Amino acid sequence: MADGADLPETLTLDEAYRAAFFLTDLYVGIESSPDEGLVLFHQYLQSDPARWEDWKQAVRQALSPEADPDPLVENLLRD
Repeated sequence: MADGADLPETLTLDEAYRAAFFLTDLYVGIESSPDEGLVLFHQYLQSDPARWEDWKQAVRQALSPEADPDPLVENLLRD
């Protein structure tokens, strides 16, 4: 998919996981001194055997109507 192309409204579990990985990969690469926690999270996404089950649990929580805090709402409140 080229830059600027329309993005899909939904992603598969695999695609969303890859997006989360690439987002952390981007930030770790951009920052001159990335936060240690972010670096550890990036390493976790690459190598921890539990990552897929943890990812599915996080997706279940995100899909829950009562998920709190909602990071999208939190970000809107800061703008």
